[in-house]
Amino acid sequence: MVGAGGAFPVTIKPTPVAYDLVLRGARVIDPVQGLNAVLDVGVRGGVIAGLGPALEAAPGTPERDLRGATVCPGLIDLHGHWYEASAWGIDPDLALLRGSTTVVDAGTTGCINFADFRDGACAASRVRVLAFVNIAACGIPTSFAGELEDARYARPRETVAVLEENPAVAIGIKVRMKEGHSLAGFDAALEAATETRRPLMVHIGKGAATPQILRRLRAGDIVTHCFEGRGDGIVTGGRLIPEALEARRQGVVFDVGHGCGSFSWEVARRAFEHAFFPDTISTDLHRYSVERWAFDMPATMTKFLHLGMALDEVILKSTAVPARALGRGGALGTLRLGAQADLFAFTLEEGEFPLEDTHLKTEVARRRIKPLFTMKAGAITEPQPVAGRLRKLREFDYDLLRSIEESA
Repeated sequence: MVGAGGAFPVTIKPTPVAYDLVLRGARVIDPVQGLNAVLDVGVRGGVIAGLGPALEAAPGTPERDLRGATVCPGLIDLHGHWYEASAWGIDPDLALLRGSTTVVDAGTTGCINFADFRDGACAASRVRVLAFVNIAACGIPTSFAGELEDARYARPRETVAVLEENPAVAIGIKVRMKEGHSLAGFDAALEAATETRRPLMVHIGKGAATPQILRRLRAGDIVTHCFEGRGDGIVTGGRLIPEALEARRQGVVFDVGHGCGSFSWEVARRAFEHAFFPDTISTDLHRYSVERWAFDMPATMTKFLHLGMALDEVILKSTAVPARALGRGGALGTLRLGAQADLFAFTLEEGEFPLEDTHLKTEVARRRIKPLFTMKAGAITEPQPVAGRLRKLREFDYDLLRSIEESA
């Protein structure tokens, strides 16, 4: 541009923005936007208001120096148990302490108790809580009796009604296929999911008719515990079953769901030999896994870095892909301008870090994801211990933990 008379150039400087906070100098990784660069992030009014190098901020704007750190969208934990009236449940806000800004309850409640969960944990939590509704009427109340050992507990009509009445929170249907649970429960769950046009999440474990189940799933349905190693999984006799490959071709989503009994180093490596990587990384965080095996999303993500996945891929499968699986792609799992300011800041720490699978086999990682803070809608939560916020264990809890060790 030239000035009056055409003699002098005029430089127009960007108008400084009155951000609420500017995060300076972090490596920003956002797979949705194809971003992997050192940038500043500006937050205003709980949304992402600026993203670029050397953002111009108004004088006095609070800043946080994140040079050497990484920022990514807030993590989306596709599988956890957040209803504390269940033996499995824990406080969903515990996830906010370690990077997750959206958590999904994997069927802890059913048509009888979903409203209590919705009006309690879902409404009160600072973290965003969504839910798969269990096809079993009472969800998963205990650790010592299966919710579908009596097929009469499967209630497709009532489950459909819950999804139709709660579209903002209830995003799909959950069924556990394991010893003592017949295919009648799966049939009921698939019927309800088909009628509502929502995804079905299927827990596979020992006793599941996994090949038969995989043949019947639809695009967008989710198989969780994909690297479980206690039998009837996707790896049999050291080989990946062909039904798993075909299901993936058909658009079925394969989810980690680590938990306290559903992740095997050996099974994961066998699957990786076939380039069969998880679509989504999730914790299956609950009362029995939170203190030992899964801990949180960063600990679970670290295991997949250790297995050889690139950091960009691990973040993709912990943010954008679960957002798409939930039907929230573009709204969640991204740092695009105008999106809610949900993000996770961390460093990659080098050292020696023992990592245990649920068969009590330990491997040593050379780096891990170390949380710095979580931001939800512009508000920062620093990492904190969780032990004081967990319910006291009872004898039946110890029975379950002993059985895990005995079956390792």
